Amino acid sequence: MDAIKVQNVSKVYRLYQKPSDRLKEAINIFHKSYHTSFFALNDISFQVKKGETVGIIGTNGSGKSTILKIITGVLKQTTGTVEVNGRVSALLELGAGFDMDYTGIENIYMNGSILGFSKEEMTKKLQEILDFADIGDFVYQPVKTYSSGMLVRLAFALAINVEPEVLIIDEALAVGDAFFQAKCFHKLEEIKKSGVTILFVSHDIVSVKKMCSRAIWIEKGILQDIGDAKSICEKYLSMQIRKQNEEISRMIGNLELDNLDTDIEKGRKKVFRSIHKDHSVQVSGTGEGEIVSFYIKNEDENEVSVLEVEKEYKFGLLAYFKCDISNVLFGFEMENTRGVKLFSVNNFLTNQVVEKAKNGEYIEAVFRVKLPRICKGEYLISPSLARGSQNSHVVVERIHNYQKITVDNQGYNLSVIELDTQARIIEYEKKDVILCEK
Repeated sequence: MDAIKVQNVSKVYRLYQKPSDRLKEAINIFHKSYHTSFFALNDISFQVKKGETVGIIGTNGSGKSTILKIITGVLKQTTGTVEVNGRVSALLELGAGFDMDYTGIENIYMNGSILGFSKEEMTKKLQEILDFADIGDFVYQPVKTYSSGMLVRLAFALAINVEPEVLIIDEALAVGDAFFQAKCFHKLEEIKKSGVTILFVSHDIVSVKKMCSRAIWIEKGILQDIGDAKSICEKYLSMQIRKQNEEISRMIGNLELDNLDTDIEKGRKKVFRSIHKDHSVQVSGTGEGEIVSFYIKNEDENEVSVLEVEKEYKFGLLAYFKCDISNVLFGFEMENTRGVKLFSVNNFLTNQVVEKAKNGEYIEAVFRVKLPRICKGEYLISPSLARGSQNSHVVVERIHNYQKITVDNQGYNLSVIELDTQARIIEYEKKDVILCEK
């Protein structure tokens, strides 16, 4: 059964050049139009099943927040229908649903009553809400005196503790500090396991890939694609890279970099295994060059897909250039299957930018990497080719999640990465320790 069903929804705003045009249009007996129509949403349709976690992505101004407001009833659609099954708890923009002159406590009870809870029921939930929000005595002060961080703490604590069947979140968590965000995502994982339907908007693509089974991509009010979260996020990133390339190309052209060593090995003929780029491979970039081979080799020069931590491997890229390019960057990044990036490597970081690649030339870049103690499991490698600098570069080609590898770690595997640490244990007698307040 669908928890949310959006069918052919459009939201149209009338835009007037000057305020008087609105009055002219209203009183004109010939129904002359003085406005232009702006489609914040244009014929959007999708379904979210019960218990599913779905993310909505897209650039600023694409209508993501608008569709959430329509689903929650804050806005009314111009055309189309929206059906929501289950108790909805929503965390929209900061302050939404709060009376800024009321205290935090008063807002908790007010929101509870709107959702159909009695005062006695909210009193039972109060302590849990306060504990999660953790804003101290500010709960007894008017909400208008809160910082943005305090406001989102209270809003999230309230949203998750009113027994929602459908939880809707609009980017609000980006306001909280890193510790609170981690606390929120941990709580969201618990809520997911309990069967609550979650729909949220985020610019954090890593979070969407990590949290969601599916993603909805809306761009300029138009539905671009719906599907597996990782696949949709990669398509979205490809579009972002293409736009970034166009913009940076206009700004910097071929950027000249000084004082960087060049290290190109020119050797004899060598055989490479070519990359097969079929329809399942997501590729983005300008196309000025292409990655034609990528490999991972162990110390015996054998290609491998199972890697052991704390052993050294060679990651190699062979690129073919279709035109002259200055300041060439080779690199790759590694992320887990939930979209969390572990590390990225490129030759700019090793101070070895290739100053010039010629049309028709092949260049190989080889990186020696001692694999850190990362948690055992499956990971994805994305090789890339660019030009420019670390902070301002144009992507020539990036092959998204090209190679899957398996990491073998015989350690405890307690976290994503285990650090190399040394510890000192010092014993004191009670009389030798003084504890003081901050």
